[in-house]
This record gives sequence, structure tokens and C-alpha cells, in this order.
Amino acid sequence: MSKSSKSIQPPKGTRDLYPQDVLVRRYIQNAWRDASLRCGFDEIEGPTFETSNLYSIKSGEGILNELFQVFSGKGGQETLDKLVKQGKADFALRPEFTPTLARMYAARAKQLTKPCKWFTAGPYFRAERPQRGRLREFLQWNCDIIGLPGEGPEAIAQTNYEIWAVNSNLIADLGLAGSCDLRYNDREAIVEVLRLLLINSESAPKSELGDDRIIQILNILDKRAKMKLNEVEAKLAELGISLRRLDDATDRLSELFETQGDSSIARNRQGDALFDGSDVIREDGPLNRTLAQASVTGLNDKQTVVFDPSIVRGLAYYTGMVFELIAEGERAVAGGGRYDNLIELMGGPPTPAVGFAMGDVVLTNLLEDNNLIPEGAELMEAVARPQASIRPEAFIAVPNDVEENRAAAQSLAATLRRGIESETYLSRNDRKPWNPDRYAVRPLHTRTSYKSTTNPGKLRKDADSQHAKFFIEIHAPNKVELTDMDKREAITSPTHGSFSINPTDPNFIGSALNELL
Repeated sequence: MSKSSKSIQPPKGTRDLYPQDVLVRRYIQNAWRDASLRCGFDEIEGPTFETSNLYSIKSGEGILNELFQVFSGKGGQETLDKLVKQGKADFALRPEFTPTLARMYAARAKQLTKPCKWFTAGPYFRAERPQRGRLREFLQWNCDIIGLPGEGPEAIAQTNYEIWAVNSNLIADLGLAGSCDLRYNDREAIVEVLRLLLINSESAPKSELGDDRIIQILNILDKRAKMKLNEVEAKLAELGISLRRLDDATDRLSELFETQGDSSIARNRQGDALFDGSDVIREDGPLNRTLAQASVTGLNDKQTVVFDPSIVRGLAYYTGMVFELIAEGERAVAGGGRYDNLIELMGGPPTPAVGFAMGDVVLTNLLEDNNLIPEGAELMEAVARPQASIRPEAFIAVPNDVEENRAAAQSLAATLRRGIESETYLSRNDRKPWNPDRYAVRPLHTRTSYKSTTNPGKLRKDADSQHAKFFIEIHAPNKVELTDMDKREAITSPTHGSFSINPTDPNFIGSALNELL
């Protein structure tokens, strides 16, 4: 009789995925990929392990505590003892993708077009305590925009908005639009608030108001929800800042954001001893422009967007807008922001960048809690359905410099990427996001030109270089021209000649594309 053996368990913080589990994960991966492609992101991949130094460049030596460091086994016990003594192996399994992305961009910065819109999804590893929403091995989706489509606050705002929009599209695709808030903050504004408070604090030293102290305070604020109140107060007091005064200042900052675009901003600032003479809120700055674009494209209608001064993203490399997708009772579903100095740290040229990451663990929990994961035959059908086209299906251009037409192009791109849900689908109480009759006009892979030219020929050449199937020229919201790029033929509306960007019009350009594709 053989001895009974103890069952071997998987490593803590990992998952065994059986056929049904793999289908669920594939359903999520397909949704990530579809949202990325439709918003004009190109797919890239990198290695699953990197040199340990790559992570310490970005996050400091402290990151080594969260890494699964890699020992190849060569050199035997002597080499292993040396590595243990140093506390650092040559390589580590990747805990995130941003350092790899920055390294890859820096290596070919001169040859790459700007902006670069990249996405990837794959396995990542963190040596931390497993708990709800956090495992040691997980999948992660990353989208980043490196470089700007122009200069100044408007260009920064456009890339900020596009990062928000791809998140919003994914959440809507999965039926979670009412379950997640997009909460944003401005790191520059928060840093300025901290500097003003430290300068005006009687208890604070008048010198040494450098970045190190600011970063320490930001790290405390980032972890505040997990700390006891007296612990937060004590740690901040050691750095010369009062929690009460900080909360009062961020409350006033929230009021300034809530009154953006209103003449009351100037009155609020003039009557505020802390912000008097400060440029902490700029009506023409990148963040207010981001919000304006979100309004033009209807993103605010599809996703709750809220200013939240508690969102600080503790990592030091963030430089401007930061945000998180928040669902009640869960860890952040996604998070990211601007990191305009990181490419340079990796040996590349100074390059603005913005991006985010979303893990599959929290997202899966959220979908399960909301009964939004298909089962059985519906799951198989949902996973097997055609994915978003890799080739751009629509390319939108504005061949003149009319502001109304630029806004129309932004609105149309957002509508085509989201698709238009059918009345049949919307009328059902039991509708699910995977229902085959969901869309009257299905979501399309849509791109716009980032070139500064308004020359129609050059814009058409830009569409051609990206292998777009159809070229859309907006001369007015109700005067839209359509060209089949493969056949080099103009297409006209049988009822109106030209097309419209309005989904309720009978000559809506999206309906025409839906029939042609």
C-alpha cells in the first residue's frame, strides 16, 4: 500500500486557471485589446524580466522589496550567497511596464513618430502580501501616449483626454459605466499647495522646502486611507505641516476646480490668503482644457468625472494630471497620469508622456460582483466574436482651421469609437454588454490626424500612410465627405449628398460606414 502524499498547492498569490477560467480571462483581454485598437493605439510587447537597475532608476532602491528577483542558478551556492549579501540580483520579473516602455522608446526615439500611442497586456509579478484585489502574479493592461501632437497646454490636454477616453470606453464596453468614477487631480496644484502651506507654516522650517520633503508628504497622502488618523497627523507634523490646514487648503482647491470657467475663480483667489497671487488654477491650463474636451466629446455623459485632491499617486515620477478609476468597496480599478521626465531618465530625449495601468484581479472582482461575466454558451460566443479591426476603419481630418469643425471631429471620433447602441437593446431590462444586438452602429477603429497641416492632400496622405479604409473630411458638422481609400472613390449620401456627424440624422456618417464595412 502506497503512502498517501500531501497535495501540492500552487504558490501563494497565483491562480490555477481551468478552461472556464481561461475563457473569462480571455473575455477581459479581448475587451482591453478592442478598446485600445478602436482608440488608435498600436500593440507592443516587452520581456517578462528586466535588469533590476531599470526599476531602481524609476522608483528608487526601495522597489527591490517588491520585486521577484531572478537567480539563474549559474555559479552555484557561492554566487547565491553573494546575491543574498548584496540584496540584489542582476534581473527581476517585471512588476509593471512603464520602465520597459520608457527604455524601448528611448532606444528608438529619433525614428519614432510623435505622438506614439502604445498598448500592451500580459503577466506581471509583485512580491507582496496577497489580498482581495491583489495577487503576486496578475495580468495588466497598459496604454501610454509618448510625445505630444503639438505644443502647449492644448496638446497636453489632448493626450490627457485620450488616456481618459480609452478607460471610459473599456468601462462602458463591459457594462460598468455606472459603477466606476474617474477621479483626477493635478500634481502640480497639490505640490504648490504643499509649498504654500510649508512657507506659511509657523512650525515649518523656512529652509529645505525641497522636493524630498514634498515627495514624503505625497507618499503619506497616498497611503492615508490605510493609516490611522493620529498616525497621519504625527507623520505630517514631523514634516512641518498640519493635517487640518492641509485639508482646509485642498477643500478650497476643490472649490476652485468646481468653479472653473466661472468669473468666481478670480474672486475666490483674490479673497483667499493662501492662493492670493498664485497660479495654482489656470483657466487656460492643460487640466481645464482636458475637462473641456471631455465635455465636447460627451465623455462626461458616459463616465462620472470628479476632482479629488486625495488622488496623488505616490510615485515620484508623476508630473501633472493623475487619475484613478474608483469603484466603491474596491481598490483602484486603474490608475495613471503624466510622467514627463521618465524617458529622459532612461537615456532618451526630453519627452512628455501620459499613461495608465489596469489589472485583471480588481476588474474581475468588479465584474463578478455586478453579474457582468457571461457564462456557458454566451461566454463562448462572446470570446469568439470578431475583435476590433487592426487596420483603421475611419480616419477623420479637418481640412481647414475652423474651431467648430475641430470640435466636430473630436465628437465624431468619440462617437465612432463608442458605437451607438440599438433601441432594441436599450429597451430591455435584462440587457447585457455581450448581447449580439447591442449596437445599431458598431464601434469602429477610428483615427485622427495629429499633423498641424490643414492641406487636404497632406491629410489624405497621412490617412494613406496609416492604411485607413475610409477617409472622412469635415467641412461643417452637416457637410462631411467620405472617400473609400482602397478604391479611391468618393461616396455620397443618396438623400443629402454629403454626410452629417449627428447620429440622429438619416445621413449620419457612422451609419454609412456601418453598411460599408
